[in-house]
Amino acid sequence: MEGESPSELRRRRGFQIRMWVGSGLFVLTFFALSAWGHQSTPWRWVLVVLPLIPFVWMVAATVLRVRQMDEYQVKLFFPGLAVGFVVAMLVSVVFGVLSSAGFAVPNGGWLICIAGVLSWQITNLFTGAPHA
Repeated sequence: MEGESPSELRRRRGFQIRMWVGSGLFVLTFFALSAWGHQSTPWRWVLVVLPLIPFVWMVAATVLRVRQMDEYQVKLFFPGLAVGFVVAMLVSVVFGVLSSAGFAVPNGGWLICIAGVLSWQITNLFTGAPHA
């Protein structure tokens, strides 16, 4: 970003690297789960837990990044998180109601996640939130 201090640029790049590493590891472990997770072996439980480790890593990286932001950046950053959370909760309630009525929602968890993340990022575009 223009006018960014060297320390802020370093923090932002560090965050982006941590998120890319976490995302890449999540994708790899998820593919491993998809390929070998349907076998009835004790390793199945290891494969179930593996994708959660990079996810926890990304949550920790986000918390660390928010702690590094100044007051103004945090003020711009949180509306996107709030909107993403509300959208994810609304979609999960809709899926719960549909499920109670007997409608199947295949892969509903992924749809909830995608709705939350997309609404978070779209809100960030409108509020001018920092690129983390």
